[in-house]
Amino acid sequence: MKNLIKILLFVGVIFSQEKTFTFTESEILGFTKQITDLQVKDSLNTKTIKDLESIMKLLEQNAQTDSLIIANKDLSIQVLKERSEILEKKVKLVKPSWYENKWLYFTYGVIMTVTSVNLAGQIVQ
Repeated sequence: MKNLIKILLFVGVIFSQEKTFTFTESEILGFTKQITDLQVKDSLNTKTIKDLESIMKLLEQNAQTDSLIIANKDLSIQVLKERSEILEKKVKLVKPSWYENKWLYFTYGVIMTVTSVNLAGQIVQ
């Protein structure tokens, strides 16, 4: 492995063509300014990416919470419908029949009392 690396470095040095560039001081300052600007932008981008990832995690948690809330609401709606049906059945069971009417018994009582008083009056005469 070491020999392979040495051979590649040797071949790279032999076949490399060296070009020399000359830059003025203002160009170098421009390059350094561009490099620092790009570094600042890169750091801001990495911070933005981290913020967006944390927001994504929060949104995923919200989505899970929302789905649980919806499932619970659906369950509570179903329970309330069943309760409503049970209460309707209870009303039908508790509702008095026509012959359990208190006015009917009151009328029977009045008729019986009038009849017994009338009969007693006829017997006395």
